[in-house]
Amino acid sequence: MAYNIEEEAKRFVASKKEQFIKGMAESSDNMLQYIQDNLYPSSERDYAIKALKEAVLWCNSCTDKHGIK
Repeated sequence: MAYNIEEEAKRFVASKKEQFIKGMAESSDNMLQYIQDNLYPSSERDYAIKALKEAVLWCNSCTDKHGIK
């Protein structure tokens, strides 16, 4: 199987994107658990959780639009 350089580059970029998204998911899950474990239920805590989830979605959108460094 002969691969050209463009296909190899596409696979590399896709791999980096997948790794970033996985890392974001793991990090945000850890942060979510930390927030829930350490803050009392409140509207502020709910807002912080919502903002965290929103940040992850924005990061995913950014990777789709601009790629990964």
